[in-house]
Amino acid sequence: MRARWFSQQGRERACNSDAAALGQQGQHLLAMLVDGAEKGPRGAELARHWADVVLQALAEASTRSPAAVHARLKQEQAKLRHGFLRDIASYCMVSLDLETLATQVWHCGDCRVGLRQQAETRWLTTPHILAQQPGLLSPCSPEEQDRQEQQLTRCLNARRFRAPEHHVFSLQQGQTLLLSTDGYWQEHLEAGTPRHSLRDDASLLTLPVGSAPLDHIDQASDTDNLRHFSLA
Repeated sequence: MRARWFSQQGRERACNSDAAALGQQGQHLLAMLVDGAEKGPRGAELARHWADVVLQALAEASTRSPAAVHARLKQEQAKLRHGFLRDIASYCMVSLDLETLATQVWHCGDCRVGLRQQAETRWLTTPHILAQQPGLLSPCSPEEQDRQEQQLTRCLNARRFRAPEHHVFSLQQGQTLLLSTDGYWQEHLEAGTPRHSLRDDASLLTLPVGSAPLDHIDQASDTDNLRHFSLA
């Protein structure tokens, strides 16, 4: 299996605050994608930290119940107050069984998980942003609409634990699993902004669905923000 990683700093960002982690444990392929918000002082560091420690936690709980994963996430979130008190992030993560193709997905914030088959992309998750909460919206100006598309209704932060949404899917051979930050799915894919003109950091992790083990990662990133773990 050849995974692909694309990540690019936005032209209105001081640095690339996206990060990802990838590893295989037995028959499970595990992947994490994190989008650190620039409004905090250490958003990029939070993204890298959360991708690393949660992939390890997911590996320890990959064959356990969702409750075990929830408990590990809560445990790791409590530690953030020691170094990331003013930072926030969005994330998504997947555990793909390479034999059965059963897939568990967790997501919190505006990162998304989707499927691509041939030229069609179908998103499996709905982002936690105000614009996706119809009952909370009212007619507004384009400026207000833009604000609602950026305002998170759920996110990772050190002050309060917000559990990610959890879903289980049965995938098929020939599909491609996508993990995307909002700079890629919203600004590039939906708004049609060319990559070289993107304001926000944009990242996409692409994983072909199949029974073959992960043996190579094609990387196109402007910074060292993908970790590949060998998991026991």
